[in-house]
Amino acid sequence: MKGNRSDEVENRGRQLFTGAGILFVISLLVVTFLMGWRYVPGWVGESLGTLAGIMSTPFFMEASFFILGLVIVIGLNTWRRHRAGDEFVTIDTKGTPEAAKPDDAGHS
Repeated sequence: MKGNRSDEVENRGRQLFTGAGILFVISLLVVTFLMGWRYVPGWVGESLGTLAGIMSTPFFMEASFFILGLVIVIGLNTWRRHRAGDEFVTIDTKGTPEAAKPDDAGHS
């Protein structure tokens, strides 16, 4: 029982670390855009400012968070399913001869 509890705590720690990492990357991206808008001269700075403005517009911000969250959930689920392996299970039918025979109902 004790080993199982420790695995749960370790798994939860990984989940928290992954979530914090994702939020850190998003925050770093937003700060980079804002700092670039402020300190990078020319069209690159203006482009970063435009992107920061679009990202902070309420409709686009909500839509981008929705799409980003959807991509993250689908990506993590695909990675988890790939890591866990195939879910195909065969059922052993030893000892039940009627289960081993094909169904001949209706075939005379």
